[in-house]
Amino acid sequence: MKRLRKPKLKDGELAIYWGREQHDLPDIMFAWQGDASMSRDSRMLSYHITSRQPDPHVRPIFSKMNPSLIEELIARGYDITTLKFSIMKKQADI
Repeated sequence: MKRLRKPKLKDGELAIYWGREQHDLPDIMFAWQGDASMSRDSRMLSYHITSRQPDPHVRPIFSKMNPSLIEELIARGYDITTLKFSIMKKQADI
């Protein structure tokens, strides 16, 4: 079995990667390094990447859900085990 390691993050970095928690199955991981407000940003990324959204063109609403970004990528033939995304928080000019 391949060893999955948590990447080392820089201060102010938000990341998405394929990994696993100890004693758990591999899955998409969301991580951040910095002040506590970045946890909200991590949850926002999780929502937009893994959540299904209702199709606005059908009635009643929520009767049909559009696939999440991850589900759409899998359907298009992408290997999500190679997923890596990282973004740095903009430094404030002092």
